[in-house]
Amino acid sequence: MEPADAFGLPWAGGCHCGLARYRVDEAPKFIFACHCTDCQQLSASAFAIGMLLPAKGVVWADCDLAEYAKTADSGVISRQYSCRACGTWLYTAKDNTPDTLILRSSSLDARDWVRPIAEIFTASARPWARLSTAFSLPGNVEAPERLIAAFAESDIRPG
Repeated sequence: MEPADAFGLPWAGGCHCGLARYRVDEAPKFIFACHCTDCQQLSASAFAIGMLLPAKGVVWADCDLAEYAKTADSGVISRQYSCRACGTWLYTAKDNTPDTLILRSSSLDARDWVRPIAEIFTASARPWARLSTAFSLPGNVEAPERLIAAFAESDIRPG
């Protein structure tokens, strides 16, 4: 993986009201748009942008986050974490991948540079909401190595 200084780390972010704050110390593995129906409902939009990060690379300030757990059709438990005060959806953690989390990049303080390299769950995408990305997958990511390599070679960086 690319050195952290190529990403201008650390980054800061948090919820809408400012109660829940965090710092990102490790570079993302890749960024994606998720068109699954859960992301559509949780984001109140056509898709949600997710940034796959090492879980140890995100340091949370002392804050009390709300957790909502749902068992996906695959049987995997997906846990959504939000600010208890304003409800901002901050990240998702999946029980089958405890070493990573999916940060909702809209919660970064500086996020103008963020763009997805892939879109997933396109089978449930709104027809008008499809994106022009390097990868377009009808379901979940089955081979993350391809996305990780493509993201590392991309020009998607802050700055």
